[in-house]
Amino acid sequence: MVATRGKKKTTVPPGTDTSIKFSITSETWRFYAYLAFWFMCFFAITLNNLFVKERLLAGPKDGSTCPPFQRDDPDRGLVPGKGFDVTTNSHLNEAFGFNNICVNWDYSPSRELTAMVYPIFEYLLVIYLCFDFLATCLAQKRGDLAPWFWKFSQVVFGLNLFFCSQFRMIFVCLAYSSVRAHTAGFLGLQVALILVAMHNVMFVWESNIAYKQLGGDDGGLANTRRAAVTYLVLDATISIIKVSATIYAVATGHGAAWTMVDTSIPNFKVGRIVDVIWMIFNAVIPLCLSYFRSKNDTPINIVLTQAATYLQPSGEATPLNA
Repeated sequence: MVATRGKKKTTVPPGTDTSIKFSITSETWRFYAYLAFWFMCFFAITLNNLFVKERLLAGPKDGSTCPPFQRDDPDRGLVPGKGFDVTTNSHLNEAFGFNNICVNWDYSPSRELTAMVYPIFEYLLVIYLCFDFLATCLAQKRGDLAPWFWKFSQVVFGLNLFFCSQFRMIFVCLAYSSVRAHTAGFLGLQVALILVAMHNVMFVWESNIAYKQLGGDDGGLANTRRAAVTYLVLDATISIIKVSATIYAVATGHGAAWTMVDTSIPNFKVGRIVDVIWMIFNAVIPLCLSYFRSKNDTPINIVLTQAATYLQPSGEATPLNA
């Protein structure tokens, strides 16, 4: 049965376009997603400095040994029921030998409040993935892509949606209860981000995309490809190192021995240097790249329309477009 409407509230001139039209660039949404990620990070850092550090250092007033105050390691100054310095003795520091960005939302009240802000990043990232997949679909219909790449895109799209949706588990699986489970959510995001980088570079190559800003007699094609491949090689290299270290942590509950080796930089172990470089390639450079591409890529034109059926004075239902 088809639903019908009564008479119109207002008179619409015949031939009036009642569709909704807009244009979007998928990279614009990726840019928004990275802005949301950094907003979340600075929000958590602020909360950690204002409320968490002092609370953890003071310890529980009643001497409770419930997590996160259950550790017993006198050599590190950790006594059950007593406070600890989150900068030097966090649970992540104990497991991996250094703190990463996650330490800022590992403890209450930063964890709960940051979890309320986090969906902005997640939803924007998922929207980007969907629009980017639509752009890939359109390129495939135009004949710009090889069949193997289209199949690759379909697989990667499903994997990325799953991995990005599960990153929220870092707020569910507590770092001080299960480092392995807590780190698993982060591992999924790491895999998703390298897949996004791979797909983007391969799409640029397959579609013969050129950015004239990069110069060259061919309209920027050769230099675009050189820049894309260089970025992918460097990103893949640091990502392989980072992902392998994360897999080890998920499997064992502590960092690999090589990540805990001291360096000549004070308070920087090898694992922390890898972490910083990885963040640059996966959270800083993509922010700049997505902004650049959002201003130069061809937008997707979207048209939304709906066929409406109205009741006529005779009682018959007549489909009308206006």
